[in-house]
Amino acid sequence: MASLFRALSRTPLMVARPTTTSSLIHPPSQFIRNFSFGAPSSTPLTHHRATTSAHGSIWSSLNTTSAFSTPIRSLASPMNKTQRRFNALQPKRMKYRKKHKGKIPIPIGGSTKGTFVEFGEYGLRIKDGARLTAKQIQAAHTTIRRKIKTVKGSQIWTRVFPDIPVTSKGGESRMGKGKGSVDYFATRVGINRIIFEIGGGGIRREHAKEALRLASTKLPVPVEFVVKAEQIKPAKIPRPVPGAPVVPVVPVVPVTPAPAATPAKEVVA
Repeated sequence: MASLFRALSRTPLMVARPTTTSSLIHPPSQFIRNFSFGAPSSTPLTHHRATTSAHGSIWSSLNTTSAFSTPIRSLASPMNKTQRRFNALQPKRMKYRKKHKGKIPIPIGGSTKGTFVEFGEYGLRIKDGARLTAKQIQAAHTTIRRKIKTVKGSQIWTRVFPDIPVTSKGGESRMGKGKGSVDYFATRVGINRIIFEIGGGGIRREHAKEALRLASTKLPVPVEFVVKAEQIKPAKIPRPVPGAPVVPVVPVVPVTPAPAATPAKEVVA
């Protein structure tokens, strides 16, 4: 133990320099050794005996001149070079990092949600269910934006968003050892859903149709051009409220009017 103390006593020491004059009243009671930081800019201070006069002389020399340079050290962890870089279209926060593959929804209950143009004047409707990736949606959006940017006041609405992580594993890998890492993000789009809508700025029909035609080349499914003024929405059927009293429907029976009574004839004797 004594040999270890003597070995450590020969190493140079570094004292933290105070930033305010109020802390100069009491000299430091503990020294900080410099093991991992940069080399000092000047000759390091040699160790002095642990006496009050020695501490005072060291402290006075540190107050006049700086014996050590500012340590430069990166505290950030090294970047993982194999980390995947995703597209801009991805959720910011997720409850679970990975999800099941799932299936493309099929509206078998008669729902028409998301199948009509609501915000813009023209829309792009998908004719078959598919799983669209973030790259495909971003490429189609960029194509539309470049085409209609000449029309002042034009807008684009994206009705779908890729929020499903798709994982992948290397080829010829053995089974097991957990699910693969997240490769990209996608979204499951059902049949007859509106993907993009454009409008505003008095955009002409021919211009909008050409912009959506160019965007359709970036998508792997057939689509169609939809005009808001020409679409016909079906009438909404009210759903029964749970717990509400059921009013029985009484069939209306047509009432046949009775024949008018003929006046009785008087018999003359």
